[in-house]
Amino acid sequence: MEKNTRNNLIDSAFKEIYEKGYQGASMTTILNNAKVHKGSMYHFFANKKELALISIKEKIYGRFDERYNIILQQESNYIEAFIKSIKDVTQRDFIRGCPIANIVQEMSNIDNDFKVLMEEIYYNFRKNIKEILDKAIEKKEMKECDTRKLALYIASTLEGAILSAKATGDVQDYVDVIDILSSYILSFGTKKVNFDIN
Repeated sequence: MEKNTRNNLIDSAFKEIYEKGYQGASMTTILNNAKVHKGSMYHFFANKKELALISIKEKIYGRFDERYNIILQQESNYIEAFIKSIKDVTQRDFIRGCPIANIVQEMSNIDNDFKVLMEEIYYNFRKNIKEILDKAIEKKEMKECDTRKLALYIASTLEGAILSAKATGDVQDYVDVIDILSSYILSFGTKKVNFDIN
């Protein structure tokens, strides 16, 4: 029961922050959507800020697990799996944008705890991509290259593509950028891709 209450608070807080930002997030809405009284919240979290930080960390790392760590558990075809993942537009929200970018832009300059957390999350995002590239090189699916720089380039391009689609309201902007990014990633490959990436 306690676990369900905590999970409901985490889910509700993340949804509210993702939609309205931390500063615009309403504790009343969070509690109502979680079906939790304020007293129950204080059993798990000291205040709104602690709830926000923990919910952001847990939900975003959960997305990393679903999106990238599952690729690392494969035995081969790392690049193909990664490209399929970034081409899957159902995995991203082009109306609200990227939660990492949204929170960085809103909070990193005004609150150090948010700044530290978002730096950790962003570096882990890049680390996940680097690990996929390293695995591909280890399995001779990719040529040797500076995977740190390539992961930075991929992460930056993904963020920019999501922002473009959010700004214009046109998902095709994301698709077009990812088509070019995918071709660039495949240029490092050592074998012919056995599926249609378009």
